[in-house]
Amino acid sequence: MIRISFIITYYNEPQALLEECIQSVLSLPLRPDEREILVVDDGSKEPLSDIKGVSIVRQENQGLSAARNRGLELAQGEYIQFLDADDFLLPDAYGQVLGLQSEQQPDMLMFGFTHKIPMRRSCQKGVEPFRSGIAFLRTRNMRASAWGYLFRRSILQDLRFYPGILHEDELFTPQLLLKAGRLLVADIPAYYYRIGTTTITHQQEQTHVQKRLNDTFFVIRQLNKLVRTLPDEARDALARRVSQLTMDYIYNVFRQTHDGQERRARISALREAGLYPLPVRTYTVKYWLFALMSHFF
Repeated sequence: MIRISFIITYYNEPQALLEECIQSVLSLPLRPDEREILVVDDGSKEPLSDIKGVSIVRQENQGLSAARNRGLELAQGEYIQFLDADDFLLPDAYGQVLGLQSEQQPDMLMFGFTHKIPMRRSCQKGVEPFRSGIAFLRTRNMRASAWGYLFRRSILQDLRFYPGILHEDELFTPQLLLKAGRLLVADIPAYYYRIGTTTITHQQEQTHVQKRLNDTFFVIRQLNKLVRTLPDEARDALARRVSQLTMDYIYNVFRQTHDGQERRARISALREAGLYPLPVRTYTVKYWLFALMSHFF
């Protein structure tokens, strides 16, 4: 049985970066029959050449969500690990992730990332267990990035990434956590995240800023609709995430827009959706202060 499916999404990156990403997977302490590597080429201008030991799937350009969903359709592994083609895994640190997965068999295993290649072997600093993803969401802030965790494929059920939007992870990851049983959060920087000027979260063109804000508001509303359908514990957990995401959205509205009319319109839309003012909760000190301030503006 295939233990892990590594789904790598690729679109017009230099092939050398993809090869570095693939090599990081091949360097892991996994037998060939324990892993599968699926590269989904999302309509690159120059199609990839065949790579030994790697399944390359080519499709017309449809965006990151569609590429990941295609990988999920084809994956056969017990667990799923996403990667972006210009990033890579740190074999020593990710080997520790694999050890935890083998020993404890959680539904999800969250781990850290780094922007720097460590000069020495990484040291595992701590592992925090949670009885469920819901228990985690009720008490912790989350990092949505889909490459930041290993998860059991069977918990997906019919959940997929929403196509055509930015910040798709913000919609996907909370819903996956709601489905997860036992969860481990490991202080292991096992993923190398490469920062580039074309990275989605670093693009600043005004049209891109507008789409980012619009798509974030869409995600908030979708999650908020889901909150109303959930039983008590899950409802409280996801409501916390909705409130924190709304706080971040408000901050970005004021930081990234300079038109008073647009700011007022976006706050008014939050108010109409029942999302503003923010509920005053002691999730974090920062959130509590921000929520208090929202009741005076």
